[in-house]
Amino acid sequence: MDKSCLYSALKTHISGWVMGFHEHPHFEISVVVFGSGTFFMHNDDQAYPIHEGDIILIPPNVPHNFTSSTSIRFAVLQIQNLPAELQAIFFRMTRNSFLYSLSYIKLERYEALFNNWINSVVVVQSLNCSERVIKLWIELLLLFINDSIENVQDKGSLQSAADYVHNNYDKDIRISELAKMANMSENGFRSGFKKKFGQSPKQYLQAYRMSQAKLLLESSSKSIQQIGQQVGFPSIHAFSAWFQNIEGKSPSTYRKEK
Repeated sequence: MDKSCLYSALKTHISGWVMGFHEHPHFEISVVVFGSGTFFMHNDDQAYPIHEGDIILIPPNVPHNFTSSTSIRFAVLQIQNLPAELQAIFFRMTRNSFLYSLSYIKLERYEALFNNWINSVVVVQSLNCSERVIKLWIELLLLFINDSIENVQDKGSLQSAADYVHNNYDKDIRISELAKMANMSENGFRSGFKKKFGQSPKQYLQAYRMSQAKLLLESSSKSIQQIGQQVGFPSIHAFSAWFQNIEGKSPSTYRKEK
């Protein structure tokens, strides 16, 4: 696989960014790592909102465009000469939809896998075996997505509850309220949620709050108190104690180390 036929990167764009309509001969897999925006296919009439965890599968030579409504980051993979067996998987995935979603836990795992892939590409491109290794990595990434995705256009009530957590993690969220939103009993909701996301609703909320707290500590100049309030803690003491208990270090120490 000629490396000139391969493009891979983590790309971050500011709010209000517009890529513009374009097309290319590559198979493209773009995953929204964080943020939100809109994906356009063929023309401006075919517009689809995209959010954290969404996967956009774009076949070769299809006009498309991206815009952002917040700061947004994509894990982008474009391959021109995709092996025939992987093309078959790609086209099977796009038969019914080109827009899918990863759960929060699956997104974390994919992001870690993608970062390892990026680091591996730098190493293997200097080796004679790079073509074989790169092909294996692409197959691994594609199969991970194939095994993890759900159709965004058919999200269930459990995913809607998770989306509510993403949009309201700064509030006092009660499991009973999430169960009502999902039209489920509380016990049924807890059981179904853990089966789908691999965590209890409370663990999921805590993990998402922590991910947002870390993101703010790493990328913003906000004070520790402001960050704590933004992720749902009324006082700096409560936020610091919670952070210390989970991470084994204070928020200020975490920020200094990053």
